[in-house]
Amino acid sequence: MHSSPRIRLLLAIVLAAAATVLGAPPGPAYAADAADGWVPVDAAAWNAQLAEFRALTPRPVPANSVRVPEFNATCAYSHSKPDDPIVFPGLPGASHMHSFLGNTGTDAYATTRTLLANAGTTCRPAPDLSAYWIPTLYENDRAIEPKDVVVYYGSRLTDSSATVPFPQGFRMIAGDARRQVPTPAGSVNAFYCAGPGGEVGRSADGNWPVCAPTAVLMFHLVFQDCWDGRNLDSRTHKEHVAYSYDGTCRGAYPVAIPNLSFLIAYPTSGGPAGFRLASGMASSMHGDAFLAWDNRALGERVKNCLTQRAKCNTSGDF
Repeated sequence: MHSSPRIRLLLAIVLAAAATVLGAPPGPAYAADAADGWVPVDAAAWNAQLAEFRALTPRPVPANSVRVPEFNATCAYSHSKPDDPIVFPGLPGASHMHSFLGNTGTDAYATTRTLLANAGTTCRPAPDLSAYWIPTLYENDRAIEPKDVVVYYGSRLTDSSATVPFPQGFRMIAGDARRQVPTPAGSVNAFYCAGPGGEVGRSADGNWPVCAPTAVLMFHLVFQDCWDGRNLDSRTHKEHVAYSYDGTCRGAYPVAIPNLSFLIAYPTSGGPAGFRLASGMASSMHGDAFLAWDNRALGERVKNCLTQRAKCNTSGDF
């Protein structure tokens, strides 16, 4: 669920006024973000993070390594809330229902500071305290939470050595909660079946696959991989990033960041009734990422795995 910056600002003002009247303790300050959605990067902090990254010495890549630029975080479902700290910061209950992964403290009030301060996470490795979330999936009005989600960090660039880590507190969204269109068989960016037997049919409305009993419902959500180098977030939560289409990051988006993607597996095969998302039709599938890694742990993985084009596991090893 999305809204204009003006509506978000009015809601924030109302919420703050209500908190004052009720005597609630002051929460995190969101006024600067609520005005227009742009969140400039702290130049000093980013330069320090970059300096630390560039000073790292990459580990030698073993001769038998798979030369694919990739590492991952393996995440389990954490909790559900009608919150969205990127789209509706400080406004609990303002969003459709989301299924949260990773940081166990994520709610409408989540900030970089609160995420880093909460060591609880459903992701491995432990240094990844990021918050990831997707709209909740329903089958016959019953929530179907992900069985597991692999959060891949890769590179689609011709020269992946240009990749730098995400700046601390980086935020972005992939997909569009407002997109409500049919997704017949063969649609791109659609749900699919994985496992023996694969897809055996479609739901009655044609928008969802029906999987064999030995297969599961899947979705692969790919995020943008080029950054403007100036903002941690933007009005649409996409304007500060772009997809690389020719193997390079250039123009208004010159900085190569890890190509984030969610590989989501649901413990269901589906049926004629199909499913629905909390955001609506299958076409409205989307995901949010609020990055909060330990800087050194993320930097080492980017340096060792992405810049050297070497496939690494969840622990960051070759």
